[in-house]
Amino acid sequence: MTAKIKLNAASGGGSVSLQAPSSSSNDRVYTLPDSAHISTLAGILEFDLFVLTTEFASNADITSNLERSSIAGAASPIGSGMSVSSGVFTFPQTGKYLIAVAAEFLCVGDDNAILETKLTTDGTNFVPVSRAVDGNPSGSRTGAATSYAFLDIVNTSTHKVKFTAVSLASGSKILGQTASDTNLTTFIFVRIGDT
Repeated sequence: MTAKIKLNAASGGGSVSLQAPSSSSNDRVYTLPDSAHISTLAGILEFDLFVLTTEFASNADITSNLERSSIAGAASPIGSGMSVSSGVFTFPQTGKYLIAVAAEFLCVGDDNAILETKLTTDGTNFVPVSRAVDGNPSGSRTGAATSYAFLDIVNTSTHKVKFTAVSLASGSKILGQTASDTNLTTFIFVRIGDT
């Protein structure tokens, strides 16, 4: 007698069957993906979006006023989400992450404004990995720029990111969330796959 497993469709009348070979000399083993590889089946398991909640006008690390978006209709993170302490972001699990930054600037005079994404792989020393840049040849105006970094986070204790403003002249600034709850400067973290 040949062993057989039959799975009936929830609707529509179709089915899928698994049948053992008729002879023991034809043994086969089919291994389903384990939890370490489930992300290839389940899609994105981590997605988070933070915003700058107020304007920032210093050539320095952004260490505060970073929060998850709370505008009307904002989604909760997928997965456990990022954590942030004094501007340093910690990843919830290892993996390959896309970090997208969209920054809105006020540039005064002929200023250039830069927002860098910085990575540490030893928990201490941060280096720039991407930057959003906007400039103005004359006068004052608002503008926007984006940057992208695709990072391999192999250790959540040592691999972290932060964001640093560079080259802001007097009066220039990175813009934050407005009174109407519109996100202006955003930081998106997406886990794409396993490390």
